[in-house]
Amino acid sequence: MKINRLPPTMEIRERYIIFSIVSENKYSLENTVKTIWSSILQLFGEVGSSEFNVWIPSNLYNENTNTGIIRCSHNHVQQVRASLALIKSIDNKPLIFKTLGVTGTIRSAKDKFLTVK
Repeated sequence: MKINRLPPTMEIRERYIIFSIVSENKYSLENTVKTIWSSILQLFGEVGSSEFNVWIPSNLYNENTNTGIIRCSHNHVQQVRASLALIKSIDNKPLIFKTLGVTGTIRSAKDKFLTVK
């Protein structure tokens, strides 16, 4: 039995935003995700943020280097980047969210930005 797929025009195209947190402190995945979602919800609300299809894979966040990947819809990359730029602190500790790049696949994100050269 053949599995039916959506036609390419109906598939949700995704982009992967690679970010780094510039700070003296190390942040857990839980605090980082909570802060990112809080910023997105404050800026765009629940209806707006539901269209972004934001997902933060837990296995691609490195607590030692404070780097990670955010998946979102290709139409809403700029909105997600804007909400990241507005984050100024986690637990009242100052920081800078830096966007390293945007790619179309997780593999290219890992190869270009998350590997040690």
